[in-house]
Amino acid sequence: MNDETRFSLPGDEPELKTLWRDVFHHSDDVVDLFFEKLYAPGMAAVYIHDGAIVSAAYVLKLGEYMYGGRWTPCRLVYACGTRPEHRGRGFGGHVVDMAVKAATGSGLGVICPPEQSLFPYCEKHGFRPMFGVSVQNCTDVGLPLNGSAALVSVRGYAALREELLHGQSHIDLDLRVLEYRESLCRRTGGGFYYIVSDRVRGCAAAEIDGGTANIIELIVPSGSQYNAAALVARALRCERFAYRAPVRPGDEFVPFAMMVSESPVPSPGTAWFGPDLR
Repeated sequence: MNDETRFSLPGDEPELKTLWRDVFHHSDDVVDLFFEKLYAPGMAAVYIHDGAIVSAAYVLKLGEYMYGGRWTPCRLVYACGTRPEHRGRGFGGHVVDMAVKAATGSGLGVICPPEQSLFPYCEKHGFRPMFGVSVQNCTDVGLPLNGSAALVSVRGYAALREELLHGQSHIDLDLRVLEYRESLCRRTGGGFYYIVSDRVRGCAAAEIDGGTANIIELIVPSGSQYNAAALVARALRCERFAYRAPVRPGDEFVPFAMMVSESPVPSPGTAWFGPDLR
């Protein structure tokens, strides 16, 4: 039987879900959440081998990218995976290239590699490092904290996030993407938070991972990050916490996500991607 690449069709969902579980080892509820919140037929580039889907890469409408005073549509190449028994044969490369072409057809293409070791692979498919994060791992030592952290709706979070990132190169995330990520946070006991800290406002997206408050997005003014993150950790009743925040001038940063673009873009590390979508 001839191999082929194509975009997913109605009725492919059971095969796609099985492939996702076998590749990423996610639970049924996590897989179902993606297909409930974000998936639609035609969204996945798939490779067919011997009549079965053995590799897939999804193209998500991520949002609008702000740089140089202009907004550009931005799509995410997401959840790229091939069955273990079929790896090393180029099937994954075919679907990634197909997804990249679709992602960049009317804007920018972005990918968020799950591991640093995958950055060279993504570069072979046209991506280059662009988004960085400042990462801190902390322990709450019990000092008095000034402020509060309270759960906020997805729409409230989106509005505050955009207000706080005004003027910075960043992605204004699509509301459906934020709803999906908030649902993933909530299933661990976390969520989206509105923060008042040291008389300034901020926001955070947080999940609980092994007893640690993992703050996957923390947006507050410089100088307030530890206090704000500790407030979220206390709201989650976690002594240990880690946070990712936008890179400030002079900060060391960790490469986080990559972009395919023919247009001028800022230097690596200065743009903000958003909550973890790896």
